[in-house]
Amino acid sequence: MDSHQLDIVALAWSRELGLPDDALRRDGARSVGRAERRVVHIRLGTSTALVGPDWLVDRADDLDDEALSSRAVLMELTKDHAGRCSAPRLLSYAAEPRDDIDVDNPLISHVQPHVQALEAACPPDDVAEASLIGRRNWFTLLDEDENPLASAGYDEWQGIVARIGVLTVPAARRRGHGTVVGRLCTNDAIDEGMIPQWSSHPGNTASRRLAARLGFEELGSITEVTLP
Repeated sequence: MDSHQLDIVALAWSRELGLPDDALRRDGARSVGRAERRVVHIRLGTSTALVGPDWLVDRADDLDDEALSSRAVLMELTKDHAGRCSAPRLLSYAAEPRDDIDVDNPLISHVQPHVQALEAACPPDDVAEASLIGRRNWFTLLDEDENPLASAGYDEWQGIVARIGVLTVPAARRRGHGTVVGRLCTNDAIDEGMIPQWSSHPGNTASRRLAARLGFEELGSITEVTLP
């Protein structure tokens, strides 16, 4: 990913977090923003930002970015405010379309019922991770009987980023189906003028490997706390 594309991603996150447009575009910069009901620590390239209430920013003043990207540290900082912290997630981005699909004329569906049928055949945690129903622009691979094998979709975020999700039924995994739909979905997002974003837990090696096969590059991480 070139510097211009990274600047576009940085702009999207800066606007999402209520920061100045160039907050995450300055190499090595550490920015601070204010928010009442959430705490967010983000790394993007060499830049970082911490967003939260004044009391949280004060408590974090002496902590480095390595500590602030830790779920345990943010939980400790917010425990007297009943904060609920999600695990850190890696942020990856793709820059160029690819044509390395090894399947001739795959049977692809773009309708929601096939996505719903796919989700019904998958574990709830996997369904929540991919969040396909919450997206649009689906690419669902069907077998010869029109049963869904894998699906990918994306939604437009901040007008310039496409958030990608991929899900494969357990019985059809390790056969390259996720790569097929992921490639079609990623290429479509790029063709629409957006930068695809992939989000995965650090310990989810299968997700990270799939992202790497699709050309995504890990460029940052985000850790969030929701406050009541």
